[in-house]
Amino acid sequence: MNGTPRVSIVIPCFNQARFLPVSLASALAQDWPSIESIVVDDGSTDETSDVARARGATIVVRQDNRGLSAARNAGLAIAAGEYVLFLDADDELLPDAVRTGVDVLRRNQSAAAVGRRCLPMDADGRPLPFTYPVLRSSDLYAQLLSGDNVVWTPGAVLFRRDSIQALGGFPLEHPAAADYAVLLAFARRGQLIIDPRDVVRYRKHDSNMSCDPMLMLRDTLGTLRRERRFMSPEYTGLLAKGRRRWRQFYGEQLTMVLRREWRTSRRASDLTRGTWFLCRHCPRLAATHFVRKLFRTLRQQPPTDLDLPGPDVERDPPRSRKSLSHS
Repeated sequence: MNGTPRVSIVIPCFNQARFLPVSLASALAQDWPSIESIVVDDGSTDETSDVARARGATIVVRQDNRGLSAARNAGLAIAAGEYVLFLDADDELLPDAVRTGVDVLRRNQSAAAVGRRCLPMDADGRPLPFTYPVLRSSDLYAQLLSGDNVVWTPGAVLFRRDSIQALGGFPLEHPAAADYAVLLAFARRGQLIIDPRDVVRYRKHDSNMSCDPMLMLRDTLGTLRRERRFMSPEYTGLLAKGRRRWRQFYGEQLTMVLRREWRTSRRASDLTRGTWFLCRHCPRLAATHFVRKLFRTLRQQPPTDLDLPGPDVERDPPRSRKSLSHS
């Protein structure tokens, strides 16, 4: 391969103008000579488009609010780079993210994408504690299908543009887990490789889509239902394992949300909707918490730490809990 290939960095943005300058600056500061930055303003009501233009974005696209997958696909449709990276508007690339990704894909011509690692931070950019994901098997598809996380955020992945275009981009039906669907598709084809290298700082804050456990669980389970159409029968057991892990992971988050709601606002609609969702999608978990609460009530015991609201403890996610805040 001759010359320096262009790399397109697509930044979908919905009401994230306050974070966009740092995100865009990290894209423009890559130690790679040919970068195209594309900001897709997905119907924002803040100054997203103006900020993107003022901060030097190569292309700014404004569209009606159509959701995260549609915003990424809009950027993909006009990307001219040989490689493309999808950076959330509140995240920051490390300076060598593009160069190291291109190097890996150049050495592995059969790969369509390379996934790397990220460094979590809070809303103010302070590092958060975490444990790196572990590659437990040479079969990446099996690990992803079973709900075992290896890539936490789309910004940690560099794609060959023609490969993800041939895939059809990000599926529209389950946008909160569309990155999961794309990784599963490439892993199933044997076209996903992992490079254990830090390339992006990913920001966690209250407006992350991943703070809505009902949305995340619904879209993740929907993605697994979709994947069932493509996978070999030998993976059926791993699919079932993945569904159990996702229900446990997001079900525990939902119980914490319901406890906080009960201790604070007690909005009947939120409590009813959340409880119904928990019972429908996580019946075993709901039954366990109900029985525990019933026994404490009968014994007139005070609430335990499990019942009291408090800071959420971040556990290693089975997959990324990070997504852009889109409506």
